[in-house]
Amino acid sequence: MGERILYLVGGPPRVGKSSLAQRLLKLDQIPWLPTDILRTVLRRVLPELDAIDQDPVDASLLSEFMYPHIEQAAEVCAEENERFLIEGFELSASYPARLAAILANIEIRVCFLGNRSFSTDDLAGYRGPKPQHHGASREELSEAATWIRQRSEQLYKECLDAGLVYIDVGQVGFDTAMIEARRQLLGHS
Repeated sequence: MGERILYLVGGPPRVGKSSLAQRLLKLDQIPWLPTDILRTVLRRVLPELDAIDQDPVDASLLSEFMYPHIEQAAEVCAEENERFLIEGFELSASYPARLAAILANIEIRVCFLGNRSFSTDDLAGYRGPKPQHHGASREELSEAATWIRQRSEQLYKECLDAGLVYIDVGQVGFDTAMIEARRQLLGHS
């Protein structure tokens, strides 16, 4: 059995996390669990999650609420696969150290994506894997874009403090961000 690796990809919605995960699945055969699925399952047994997971989401509160469940998912994924990716917007910069403390003999590689210049037009034109703002008013789009910018800035600072990889998709462009994030996660120079 080879080295076990858990990949974490975090960042606010609409910055390319799922696209990156899909590339890693297709190109590198790394299975992936989007935390959207985990939250959907948990809503059925933990109704209090609905109160926390409402727009505008308090990312820190949601992150803490979800951590024990993501930890359990990480344990199962690591037992079942030599390499596995967990992707979601509620992942925080505290997760890698916390998971490393409980997942012995598993390397944890992490990359956070963000977009500190995300605009209302970016959101209106979003055609990624999970479009959700079709039919939203310009004001609603503006509020959502502001939240994405604020969460991106927050993650940027958290990653800087924790020494974690943060790639700003707005700064480097989508294609470059996908290439760089994959390179960082896979450890290619």
